[in-house]
Amino acid sequence: MRVLYYVSDTNVPSWGVGMIYTHVRLLCANGIEAAVLHTQPGFRPEWMSLDAPRLYLRDGSLRIAPDDLLVVPEVHAAEADVLSLARRRVVFVQASSYIASGLGGAKDYRQLGYRGAIAIMPHVREIVERHYGVEAPVIPPCIAPCFFESQSAAAKARKRQVALCPKIWCRDFPIIRHTLRAKARALGWTVVELESKPHRHVASVFRQAAIHINVNCQESFNATVPEAMAAGCIPVCYEAFGGQDYLRDSENAYVFPTHHAYPLIERTLELMASWDAKQKELARIRRGGRATARRYTEALTEKALLAYFRPLSR
Repeated sequence: MRVLYYVSDTNVPSWGVGMIYTHVRLLCANGIEAAVLHTQPGFRPEWMSLDAPRLYLRDGSLRIAPDDLLVVPEVHAAEADVLSLARRRVVFVQASSYIASGLGGAKDYRQLGYRGAIAIMPHVREIVERHYGVEAPVIPPCIAPCFFESQSAAAKARKRQVALCPKIWCRDFPIIRHTLRAKARALGWTVVELESKPHRHVASVFRQAAIHINVNCQESFNATVPEAMAAGCIPVCYEAFGGQDYLRDSENAYVFPTHHAYPLIERTLELMASWDAKQKELARIRRGGRATARRYTEALTEKALLAYFRPLSR
């Protein structure tokens, strides 16, 4: 049995794609034949350094055997071309907000012929099992190792930078960007934007910057928040529903209800203005963030991944 992870040909940075590459790499490292399945021959994401075996649908030599297992992202679950590829299929649900559109009008995953699902977080598992007809064991996500700083390095003096990661479909982001840009310089701070930057560049910024703002309005792992935690950068973010699985306000981040843009702005400006006086509080939050980030290591992903796939490969 081969495990084939289908993924669209996109160069837009997405740790959802990064997790697919990570799964395939870890499976191969443990003796389970696996590959990422793209469409156009030769395509590979340019924004990340992760590598894994790749196959291509439009390569005339590709053959998918009856025993091969196809793993399909939830956003592609009902696509006719994907459904025709393999008899054995499971769906990989990394964001419950994409489930309904990905079903293409079907009642649930069982109706589409899926034999099961993989959930990336506990809240996703509960949603899939309660509403979409299949079991969904959790294979937790991981933070790329390049984000993790040692405790001493994480505690070092930080550049007075606020790192922004824009989020598609969030109308709050331009408000926050405009206000912080207008006021940062007078406080002795700079604002750095990380849209479409390579993953290692983002890691380098997080290891130096003081604050990371994420206003993702959708639930999921919301990867840049725990990545910032791993790097010692203080997250200021929305709860975004999925944050219930790991965010704790004033313990590992400063957390706001989704769309509460101006309270988030006010807190950020207050942190910028009183940064030196708040070092004890910030050190406590940074320690809490590091503890949270250690729950999302490659080793823990690998353990759950093998527990799921090894019985299927026998």
